Amino acid sequence: MNGKKALILVTVIFVLPVLAAKLVLDFGWYNKGVTNNGELIAEEVRADWLSHNGQWRLVYSYPSACDEKCESALFQLNQIPVAVGRERERVASILLTPESSAVEEGTNVTRQNIDVTQQQTMSSLPFADNAIYLVDPLNNLILAYPVPADKSAQVAQSKGLLSDLRKLMKLSKVG
Repeated sequence: MNGKKALILVTVIFVLPVLAAKLVLDFGWYNKGVTNNGELIAEEVRADWLSHNGQWRLVYSYPSACDEKCESALFQLNQIPVAVGRERERVASILLTPESSAVEEGTNVTRQNIDVTQQQTMSSLPFADNAIYLVDPLNNLILAYPVPADKSAQVAQSKGLLSDLRKLMKLSKVG
């Protein structure tokens, strides 16, 4: 009888944690650690038409009327490459504009005219014209950073975007 109890006890000790882990995962009681600050773009979106191939790119589609959010996005596009520091040459900021618009983009921002199909591609993205998108060196749109209305949220978003960009550049074997 003593041997049977020991066998049952050992079995329970080894099976119980596995069973508990299965229940925790199945019922969603465990919050997976997410370290990115942007919104992951789940579907594959290629941007082969963007300039500066081989670099990490911050892309913003210029809206028809530039409001406070737009001004914030333009400021971020101009400042984040500077904040990257010594790896500045690995990052490019691109402002997508229709051919007819006249925009002052800033010193660290490259203006790129887009045609109707490219504009439709950008408009079909989750946050459309109200986000800064991070494009990897292989021309995949990977993260979106919706531009918030609140100033403190804009500062937090800039810090999050910079943090994500630095982390991706550190871990990346390309670009």
